[in-house]
Amino acid sequence: MLYENSNHAASVGRSLFVAVASTAAMAIGTVAHAEDSAAAKTIAFDNNGAPFAETMKFAYLTECVQNSYCQQRLRGIEDAAAKFNFEFQIFDANFNPAEQLKQVQNASVGNFDAYILGPTAAAQSCNMWKQFLVPTGKPVVTIDLPMCGDIDYTEGLAGTVTMQRQGYFDAHVDNAFASCTEPCEVAAVGGFLGSDLYNLWTQAIKNGAEKHPNVTVVVEQPGNFDPGTALRVIQDGLLAHPNISVVISSWDDMTRGVEQAVTSSGKMAGKDVRIYSVGGTKDGIARVKSGSYSGTTILLPYEESYYGAVAAVMAVQGEAPNGYIDEALLPAVVDGPGTVLLDAGNADSFQPRF
Repeated sequence: MLYENSNHAASVGRSLFVAVASTAAMAIGTVAHAEDSAAAKTIAFDNNGAPFAETMKFAYLTECVQNSYCQQRLRGIEDAAAKFNFEFQIFDANFNPAEQLKQVQNASVGNFDAYILGPTAAAQSCNMWKQFLVPTGKPVVTIDLPMCGDIDYTEGLAGTVTMQRQGYFDAHVDNAFASCTEPCEVAAVGGFLGSDLYNLWTQAIKNGAEKHPNVTVVVEQPGNFDPGTALRVIQDGLLAHPNISVVISSWDDMTRGVEQAVTSSGKMAGKDVRIYSVGGTKDGIARVKSGSYSGTTILLPYEESYYGAVAAVMAVQGEAPNGYIDEALLPAVVDGPGTVLLDAGNADSFQPRF
């Protein structure tokens, strides 16, 4: 049984969506109305804005291009470039802050009209931006992660487009922990130890455990976004704690290992052990529909880079959004499930790209 109350996931999802959107609006000093948000302005420009009369040149300073998530991001910026008439050069740091520093230094003297920056690490990339990109006088849009210690938008940027921030992971964990209507043991498997994403993930687990007294987190380990690593972590966890009834994971592909571990232990995924994942991928949604996952939380890599590029176009044309573009307010969510939290009841309303 996914939920004791079939309306539980939908109601939690709607309330969390409103809370996350409202928090974002408050953080950038605006009222909590979607029509006044940086996201709304960017969507409107995408619908009505004109392409450049002459081809512009952008720098795409990304942390990655190789995996499926980052490939979707690349497709997003390619489509924006075709629509608005700009070319872009890829600077792929491959998750290495030292390499990104060299690339930012090179790009800063490359005569680009705008920069789209995917931070390799929040603190280091903040320093790179301040030291090398700000002096160019050209607009900079960040995607993927907040930086400079800010919860979303950093003042001075032309815009920030993210899904993954503290409020997002808090919503994911809260949704999973709220399913524990009776005392339950939980296992958690995240990304790379010490990374910004892992720190957001572990803080969300701490926040959720404080909010939900029924929850006892008995396993909390990195899984390196790898299904094989997740398999080992959850297998060991179930051996040590056979009463685990909920597992949370931070990436759909990694969660395949979680499901395998649950099944190999003789338990039924989705019934004996509820699994909550992150990604909203085609595979993750298929597993939600089949009942083996209780939920997956949407990520929008294509939209992230697409609307990041649109924000950069706006800035070059003198209409920078100058705020946080919350991906939960983009059409893929608003015109679909209305929440980033997917379950068997609303999974059909979201169309995954990858």
